[in-house]
Amino acid sequence: MTRKLTHVWVEVPFLSDALSKLPPDVNIYVGQLGKVDVEKVLPAQVALASSGVRYDADLFRQFPNLLMVQRTGIGVDNVNLEDATAFGVVVGNTPDGPTESTAEHTVAMLLTLAKRLKQGNDNLAADKFGPRTGPLLGMEVQGKTLGLVGLGRIGRRVAHICSQGLGMKVLAYDPYVTQEQAAQMGVSLTDLDSVIRQSDVVSLHVPVTPQTNRLMDAQRIAKMKRGAYLINCARGPLVDPVALVAALDSGQLAGAGIDVFDPEPPLAGDPLRNHSMIVATPHSATATTEGRIRIEEMAVERVLAFFRGERHADVVNPAVWSAGTLR
Repeated sequence: MTRKLTHVWVEVPFLSDALSKLPPDVNIYVGQLGKVDVEKVLPAQVALASSGVRYDADLFRQFPNLLMVQRTGIGVDNVNLEDATAFGVVVGNTPDGPTESTAEHTVAMLLTLAKRLKQGNDNLAADKFGPRTGPLLGMEVQGKTLGLVGLGRIGRRVAHICSQGLGMKVLAYDPYVTQEQAAQMGVSLTDLDSVIRQSDVVSLHVPVTPQTNRLMDAQRIAKMKRGAYLINCARGPLVDPVALVAALDSGQLAGAGIDVFDPEPPLAGDPLRNHSMIVATPHSATATTEGRIRIEEMAVERVLAFFRGERHADVVNPAVWSAGTLR
C-alpha cells in the first residue's frame, strides 16, 4: 500500500544532503540529540532516529501519526520492538552502513593497544622520552591470534583485515555461521570458550540479548590469556565493567579498547573514562564522513521504499505485518 509522505522528524542533524532525496513538498523538522519538541514532532509520520530518544509505547501514544522509525545505524536498543509492533509502527535499520567504519575502528583499537600508543603519548606529554621498556613495550600482531565473538558484517570485515593484511590467525565463535562459511573467510570456527582461552586479542561483535548481556564477566575474563587484550566496539552491556577494571589492575589483561558503555555516556568518575590501560572513545566507531553519509542515504532510501508500499530487507520487526497492526 502506497502512502503520501508529508512530515519527517530527523532526530539529529544529517551530515549529508540525503534529505534532498525526499519529495520537495515534505515538511522536515530537524531536532537535537535527546530532545523531543512535542508540538513540532506531532505531525511526523517518520522518525529518522538516532540513539538519544527512547521509542516505546509512551512515545507512540504521543505521536499517533508516526508510521515508521528508521534508525540511522545498526542498533535498535533504544526502540522497544514489541511496543512498535503493537502500535503498528515499522522499525528499520541500516546494517550495511557502518560496517567499514566500525571494522577499521576496531583494527585501530587493536593496533593502538598492541603498540602502546596511549602510553607513549602520555609519557611524551609528561615530558618523558621513554624508557622504551615496561609500559611502552608493545607487541607485533603478525602471527598472533585474534578471537572474534560474532562473525556478522563487521566481524567478517575485521577478520579479513587482520588475517589478510596483518597476518593474524583468526578464531571465531558464531552459532549462525557454518564451518564452510568460516573456512571461506580464512577463519577457524570454534566454541566460545576456546576463542576466549586461546586468543591474544578478543574482539566482540554481537548484539545485546539475554544470552549475551555481561558476556564478558569476571569468570570469562579470567579465562583469557594473561596479558591479552579485550576490544568492545559493539554494545556496552556485553562487558562487566567492574570485572574489566579488576582484570586490568591485576595484570590479567594488558589493555582494553572500549567504544561503548553501559550507561552511555559513562558517569563522571567512571574508571573506563581515564584508566591508563584503556583506550576509550565515545561511541564513535561509526563516526566517519563516509560512514555517516552512507548510513543517512540508506535510511532515506528505506523511508522512500516504505512509502512506495515496499517492505525493505532491513525491517527489524517484520511481525508488524503478520500481526495486522500496521498503522
